[in-house]
Amino acid sequence: MSAHAVPFEKYHGTGNDFFVVDADAEVVGDRAAFARAHCDRETGAAGADFGAESDGGRGADGVLFLSVEERFNPTRVVMTLVQPDGSTATMCGNGARVVARWAHDRTGDREFMIDTQAGTRRASVNADATAATIEMGEPTFAPARVPVARDEPLVDEPVEGLTVTAVNTGVPHAVAFVDGGRDDPDGIDTVDLDAVAPAVRHADAFPEGANVNLASVVDDGSGDGPAVIDQRTFERGVEGETRSCGTGAVAIVAVAQRLGLIDGESAVSRPPGGELEITVPAHGHATLTGPVAHEYEGTLPADPQ
Repeated sequence: MSAHAVPFEKYHGTGNDFFVVDADAEVVGDRAAFARAHCDRETGAAGADFGAESDGGRGADGVLFLSVEERFNPTRVVMTLVQPDGSTATMCGNGARVVARWAHDRTGDREFMIDTQAGTRRASVNADATAATIEMGEPTFAPARVPVARDEPLVDEPVEGLTVTAVNTGVPHAVAFVDGGRDDPDGIDTVDLDAVAPAVRHADAFPEGANVNLASVVDDGSGDGPAVIDQRTFERGVEGETRSCGTGAVAIVAVAQRLGLIDGESAVSRPPGGELEITVPAHGHATLTGPVAHEYEGTLPADPQ
């Protein structure tokens, strides 16, 4: 295709950042190449390139290609997330929350149906559109649906050096609980996640790979408030740690419930990028709520070399 510039906008949800392209208005012939080039954390696009005073640095955690269908009530948005390695993710919780904010900025609506490869999910933004809530489906530990290469659920078992539980919250996750939260000098932030996660992410137990999460229960929720859990996530497709992961936050809460580490249906997850509110009921869809923000906009080459 001939070279042309593609308008985009940059958004983030608790530090999980995305370039957003209106797929109705723009054609990108090779979406994988587009994402690999512009999302690269060393050489990709940065806010400084577009006059933004501050931003999260170069690159992004993916490109959201979105198509709005306003003839539906509520408005429907078709979401495709292409990750920095060029792969397509079936679901992304923070990405879907960004979709809701972007669609609100386009239409003024506050409620949406978002079509993802993991199914259609309800989403909404609050009154001033500073936060969004996304329906996340029902977490599953079923081996065939995670998937794991076995006939029984993988629950609290050693895999390549970490003791993990496997769950699918739209994408597969391996969740490991560790002692000590972010405020503990010997806690969760002392783990070299980039060193320990890849072996689990590529383990034979996970035929489609897995996102790898570390979590630490700070408050089990047995008092007046919700449970509080510190979180770190190594994301499949990003192939590194991200500042936030929505499907990972839901996975952590679902596993904490299964292992009896927290009380109740609601919890606050604290990834490095901010706080997320999660509800995982005994039956029905989990929900994910957190802040969303617009960073900047500009144009990018459609066919980067």
